[in-house]
Amino acid sequence: MVVAGAGSGKTRVITYRIAHLIRERGVDPESVLAITFTNKAAGEMKERIRGMLEHGGPSRWVSTFHSFCLRMLRKHISELDFSNDFAVYDAQDQLTLVKQCMKAAQISTDAFPAKSLLNHISGFKNDFLLPEQLDLDSMSYGNQMKAAELYPLYQAALKSNNALDFDDLLTSTAKLFQKVPSLREHYDKKFQYILVDEFQDTNAVQYELVRLLSMDVNNVCVVGDDDQSIYRWRGANIENILNFEKDYPGTTVIKLEENYRSTQNILTAAGNVVRENPNRNEKTLWTQNEKGEPIICYRAEDEISEAEFVCDRIQNLCQEEGYSFNEIAILYRTNAQSRVMEDVLRKAEIPYQVIGGLRFYERREVKDVLAYMRVLINPDDSVSLKRIVNVPARGIGKTSLEKVEAYCRGRDLTLLEGLRHVGQERLLGAAATGKIANFVSILDHLDSVFRQSNPLELLAEVIDRSGYAIMLRNEDTRESKGRSENLNELYSAVEQLVENENGSLREFLDSTALVADLDNLNDERGVLPLMTLHTCKGLEFSAVFLVGMENGLLPHASSMSDSAEYEEERRLCYVGFTRAKKRLFLSHARRRRIYGNTFNYLPSDFLNSIPSEVMERASSTPDYQRNSPKQFSDSAKSSRTNTSFSSEIELEYSIGTKVLHPKFGSGIVINRSGEEENLKLEVFFKDGPGKKKLAAKLANLIIL
Repeated sequence: MVVAGAGSGKTRVITYRIAHLIRERGVDPESVLAITFTNKAAGEMKERIRGMLEHGGPSRWVSTFHSFCLRMLRKHISELDFSNDFAVYDAQDQLTLVKQCMKAAQISTDAFPAKSLLNHISGFKNDFLLPEQLDLDSMSYGNQMKAAELYPLYQAALKSNNALDFDDLLTSTAKLFQKVPSLREHYDKKFQYILVDEFQDTNAVQYELVRLLSMDVNNVCVVGDDDQSIYRWRGANIENILNFEKDYPGTTVIKLEENYRSTQNILTAAGNVVRENPNRNEKTLWTQNEKGEPIICYRAEDEISEAEFVCDRIQNLCQEEGYSFNEIAILYRTNAQSRVMEDVLRKAEIPYQVIGGLRFYERREVKDVLAYMRVLINPDDSVSLKRIVNVPARGIGKTSLEKVEAYCRGRDLTLLEGLRHVGQERLLGAAATGKIANFVSILDHLDSVFRQSNPLELLAEVIDRSGYAIMLRNEDTRESKGRSENLNELYSAVEQLVENENGSLREFLDSTALVADLDNLNDERGVLPLMTLHTCKGLEFSAVFLVGMENGLLPHASSMSDSAEYEEERRLCYVGFTRAKKRLFLSHARRRRIYGNTFNYLPSDFLNSIPSEVMERASSTPDYQRNSPKQFSDSAKSSRTNTSFSSEIELEYSIGTKVLHPKFGSGIVINRSGEEENLKLEVFFKDGPGKKKLAAKLANLIIL
């Protein structure tokens, strides 16, 4: 186990180890399995290894967990009673299917939001809990319990559509190896060397996959940093790396503590923030790099002045110090923070790219056209079929479709089979029957093209024969022209597939399902990236602006009542700091309008951990520059007579403020709404009743 601090060369360790095994030890590349978390990282790893080997290439088995599992399932999923042409549903498809299941089960989407139930189902899968393993009696009534009830119905619906969702790629592969011991033994023997990057981000099912593949040969090398474990919300379990030595007796532990990326001032700040977490492997990052410029911490009046400060400093870095925009990044805790930043960047004419917004393959027109292709490959895919049956509009209404679906349910038919029976069974009126027959004939024509032509010719035929091209031409709006441009870009993507003689349409559709936020990062010179802290891990920039350093944003309000989540917020802060090579700018606002409300946040508690000798403070308020954030917070809360801070009285009940209630004891303000006389507080009392909503003027709270 290589415990590698930020910027210490984690990926370099794995690439050099693979190259050494192949070049110096004569290991067959096919016996090396290297797993990482993003397509971008896997691609870079392959290129690095290829550059180090004189003859031949790296192992074909350098990939992400999901790509590896998809490859396994395409070969062996028949063992789980699926067809090899199964579809992979993305988040939109999953939500559509969950809503259909909720409707069939008569579950109200008002009482139980579909997205929340889907998130809980995803959580079950990340913890490798199958429907039959859930204990409903142990759950309190609410979204989680309702999701547990829906889970088997959702899985049955996926099965009937011959489809898997993103999480199923992992759970189904683990089930496959458990169900077919000979298959597990075959791949265990095949992969003599297993290497896993970013091991701190593995969840229960990923950990189980590694265990299943190493039961016999037991040769595993994992690389990770527990201080960068920031995906607890999607199932990542920090215990996997903390307990690795116990689970794999005889493990050799190597610590990499020299940082090659950042200045010492940045490392000092980051190290002091994360060191306050009790559950971690002790390590101290150091560097031979220069001490560097001090970190700048700016206190803004509001989110607009914060954005203006960031833009001014970016322009200064580019004009005075020769930086290009793509060497700088703006990081934030929540996507909602980007809006104001984007407005100010546009006014300043600074070109930018938001990473983690709507992905190309999730755009409506792209998904519509690809849905036609998915139905041709997998006719059982009713989600894709329902998406296109009336797109472009061809007069096939919701009522007609529901009648066909009811007919199918009674006869165990797929939706496409049901559509073919409409005429002979006289299920609908003449007009509706004719429209459905026309749609089926379009699919039949496209199916013949699919079987006789290459994917590029099929794409052109889908866009033309479906009526999509005519629809966009007739709309003749700026939006429709943009959608046409996106289809042209899709044409370019499929063209690349055709140029690669080994590429198939199914492989192309698989690749679109596995695209991640970071794969959209444009590395071209001159574009400034904006992204959340969760998205930035693994990247580095010469200068980083981390905005919204406030209690309620970072640490996020949702973490205030949970020590494990609060520790993860510290790690998130550490990850943000250590993306910076030379310059780090932090900012927080005295008041912020976000989510449609105005909040008064206190400066982040994490700022208190940064030694004053490595950080300079700037603000329009002169007093702030002479005080640390902790001193500022204490002054705001305790001294109403201090004229320097008289404007800060309204911060008394900011999110993160510690209070004492005469009945419930000590607590933390985790949310607030309303103003002045109507101010309502949501307070979490750890040793009392948990969350309570209180009227501020009646609660008799004492600020601690």
